[in-house]
Amino acid sequence: MTKRPIACGATAVALILTLAGCTNPYDPAQRAVGGGLLGAGAGAAIGGAVGGGHGAALGAAIGGATGAVTGAATTPPPPPPPGAYYGPPGGYPPSGYAQPAPGYGYPPSGYAQPAPGYGYPPGPPPSY
Repeated sequence: MTKRPIACGATAVALILTLAGCTNPYDPAQRAVGGGLLGAGAGAAIGGAVGGGHGAALGAAIGGATGAVTGAATTPPPPPPPGAYYGPPGGYPPSGYAQPAPGYGYPPSGYAQPAPGYGYPPGPPPSY
């Protein structure tokens, strides 16, 4: 007895979820229709619970209008096209790494360590 309603409900949920994947979230018209349907359903449920038969119709009308306006107003802007923020994907340079800028990298051949003192002339010897 209860298997048939459960199977019908499961089929309805599967159909709703399948069709929900066919929408464009960046289209204000589709968002308005979806918001209107959700608002009408919620309004009818609340109106029916609170006011009876005529309350359900009034709730559906108010909820549908509110949902449609809210759905259209909350439409997000579409994302930028690929590569708009970042350039094309890079990789390794084709012929290895380039030479470092002058002053960086290994010292040239024949280079000796500088004298102690970091390039400053030696000061007077300490007096103890």
